[in-house]
Amino acid sequence: MHDVIVEHLVDLDILATRLRPVVEEWRSQAEVGPLTWRDERAPWPRPIVPVRAAVEVPESLGIRLRRDPDDEIEVVVWTGGWADVGCVLDGGVTNLSPEFQDVDGAYAVVVNSVADFLA
Repeated sequence: MHDVIVEHLVDLDILATRLRPVVEEWRSQAEVGPLTWRDERAPWPRPIVPVRAAVEVPESLGIRLRRDPDDEIEVVVWTGGWADVGCVLDGGVTNLSPEFQDVDGAYAVVVNSVADFLA
């Protein structure tokens, strides 16, 4: 089940290259964690690591921003072409788009921009 390899629609190395200059701008407004990677070929459970060289085939690329202990956003982009976004504002999970709901009843958080989060 965990050996399923998805079609690579997003080049995560290119995404990381494009994010690096923007991340430096974000650092003036928030605490920004390192880019994190998950290896498609690693054994399960696949570890999440901050070093690209430790990953043979990137499966995901993530980043976390925090303004204070109560405001945080995490974005993970998957090579298959989707992203997971988690957002906590004022210490609570924020439902920014209630029309998006998965089969378990959990809400997907849709964020238009990091600037909106930092505002």
